[in-house]
Amino acid sequence: MTRRRRWSFWMPPLEHPPILALDDLYRGRFTAGGRVLLWGTLATGLALLAARSTPMVLGFGFCTSALLLSAIIGSFYRPRLNMTRRIAAYPTAGAEFNYRVDVENVGKRTARHLVVEERGLPPELRPVGPPPVIAGLAPRERVTVTLRLSCLRRGAYDLERLQGASTLPTGLFKSGKKLRQSDRLIVLPRVTSIENFELPHSSNYQPGGIAVASSVGDSPEFLGTRDWRHGDRVRDIHWPSTARTGRLIAREFREEYFVRLAVVLDVEARSARGEEQLDRAISLTAGITAALSRMDYIVDIFAAGTDVYRLQAGRALVSFENILEVLSCLESCRRMDTTALESVLLPEASSLSAVILVMMEWDSERAELVRRLKSRGVAVRIFMTRRESRPDGLEPDEFIEAFE
Repeated sequence: MTRRRRWSFWMPPLEHPPILALDDLYRGRFTAGGRVLLWGTLATGLALLAARSTPMVLGFGFCTSALLLSAIIGSFYRPRLNMTRRIAAYPTAGAEFNYRVDVENVGKRTARHLVVEERGLPPELRPVGPPPVIAGLAPRERVTVTLRLSCLRRGAYDLERLQGASTLPTGLFKSGKKLRQSDRLIVLPRVTSIENFELPHSSNYQPGGIAVASSVGDSPEFLGTRDWRHGDRVRDIHWPSTARTGRLIAREFREEYFVRLAVVLDVEARSARGEEQLDRAISLTAGITAALSRMDYIVDIFAAGTDVYRLQAGRALVSFENILEVLSCLESCRRMDTTALESVLLPEASSLSAVILVMMEWDSERAELVRRLKSRGVAVRIFMTRRESRPDGLEPDEFIEAFE
């Protein structure tokens, strides 16, 4: 999945497709010596446009012919390889990701001076350090190399092209085919640590919650014994008490419920700066979810934008790793539809102990949503990621600053 990019005057150069394609060609086809000759070709070519001189002509001709000959002669040394990625775990945004690649020579001659690297990378994934070099690989021989990528931003990306190229015979040009093999790489969001997170909630026996037992009515929460009543189940008879008293005694249970909370994530972002703030909001949401999951709460996560997406987590419903994968793939929208959010969230208010809202903007529509939640007896906590937007009309403990 390629991330949608919003044009901005301050956007990085590599986010422009032509510049990204030139960078990929420059990095994937030229060695260090070849890059020197390439820059020499460009420099002498520009000098010839200003004033023609014999040294400039000779320099331009030498650099150009050396690169062309390297590319033509190198095509005869192009290796035949099979390569397979081995991705064991997903990385986190801002971290370095190391993964292994199995390289097998399927040709009939020994491949020498092999350079293995990724091609066609998005701007959010950048190679780290020089690519690994294999001195020699005999026919049917297999080796494993390690590639390193710097993961700049969360998201789901497709690694589609592996290149194994030889630098023979000149050491200036990398000759090799790009193997089309697609593997999905999910870069997980950073998790903001949440400490001393106090949240009011109802008793575990609140009505309308999520039952502890696998089947309602079969809860293991034992209250005591009482006299047998018409309609009680035979398996609920407490036989020791029945034998002691001489009359039927039944065991009595009550259904136990876990606390159920909701986390609402505002995914509205109208600019490139808003995209950065959304990443911080997602990291904060991941930290809140992790803290609540450790408390054995049932957590409903609502991603609120033009549409509302819902994910229920906690206990054995969905693992925290799955939550991070979902959060890493969230896309922004131009506007949060509070009407759509209310239609999904307010009917659940009777079974919610509290609602945590992670917001980037604050306006009258969001304030009205909070007022309606409070009118239904639901406790609210609001995290704001923008310093410019401060909610009003809230109690001091209902507003939590999350500014950097």
